[in-house]
This record gives sequence, C-alpha cells and structure tokens, in this order.
Amino acid sequence: MINTAMIEQYVHQVQAGQEEALIPIVREYQQQLYIYCCRLLGSEQDAEDAVQEIFLKAYKSISSYKPSVSFNAWLYKIAYHHCLNLIHRRQLYEKLGRLLKGQIFAESAEQEFFRGTFSEPLSRALVSLPIEERSLLILYVFHDKSYSEIGEITDKSPDAIRKKLNRIKKKVKDKMNKWQGEEKWEQSLIQTKS
Repeated sequence: MINTAMIEQYVHQVQAGQEEALIPIVREYQQQLYIYCCRLLGSEQDAEDAVQEIFLKAYKSISSYKPSVSFNAWLYKIAYHHCLNLIHRRQLYEKLGRLLKGQIFAESAEQEFFRGTFSEPLSRALVSLPIEERSLLILYVFHDKSYSEIGEITDKSPDAIRKKLNRIKKKVKDKMNKWQGEEKWEQSLIQTKS
C-alpha cells in the first residue's frame, strides 16, 4: 500500500510527462475501483470496462488535478460520475427498448447482483434506490469513505452527506420492514388456506 505522499509524487511525475509513473497509481487503485464499480454496476464485465475507462479519463485530465483535494477523492469522483452515466444510459436503453419492442426485459445486471449478494428484502431495497443514493451508500458502507471524502467526490458538504446518508439508511430500513411485513402477510395467508 502506497502512502498519500508517494501517490502525490507519482501524480506530479505523470503531470510532468513521466507516463510510467501512472503504473503504481493504477496498481494502488485498480482493485478498489473494480469493487466499487462492480457493486454499483452489478456486473463484473461492466466493472472491468469501467475501471479501464476511468483510468483513461483520469490520465487525460490529470493535468487539472490540484492537491487541494486528495487524489483518492479525485479519482473516486471520476468513477462516481462515470458509473452514474453508464447506469443512466443503460436505463434509457432499457426504456427505449420496451417502448420500441413492447417487451418486458429481464432484470438488470445490478438487480441480479444485489439479489444474489444480499437478503431478498435488502437487495430489493438497494435496487429500488435512485442510483445516486445507492452510490453514496456503497461509498460509505462498503468502501469506508468518510463524510468529507464522499463530500469531495460528490461536491457536497460533509454535513449534507451525513444528513443524506441518514435519510437513505432510514429509507432502506423502512423498505426492508415493508417487504418483510408483506412476506409475513403472504406466508400467513398461504398457511391459513392450507
């Protein structure tokens, strides 16, 4: 694991035209970004492609990076916006496909991922969240990002992030309780008819 000062040195070297200094940066963040993208996109293949595109975007815009924010937050910000754009584009294609073909599509890759990874009520709650809220929850819970780091990634204040995450957690809990209640009701209805 490379410390923050070394990352900043590598970034400065890349900014100075030493492209080979990008290699240790990629090694340091590749797995973290892959896991983030996989959790957000719900597909290993989409996550692999996204990580490559994120590093390409980061390389192309590295000259605009200023150490006033951490490189980690700067890179995650690129990943955050890239994944949101991919998901919005995927949702648009699915809607257009349904309109043009009149077909019902199978569940999306992220729906399959969450259904296979978490309990049914939790996966349903996560999939039902708007993508921006789901991303904030993933950054906070799975990637242990602080409120200030998430604020840097999303251009919001740490206090706003804290409040938003509290609302999101409550929303997930309420949805889980609702669906668990529906399941209990359905099970009791089935048992009384047997």
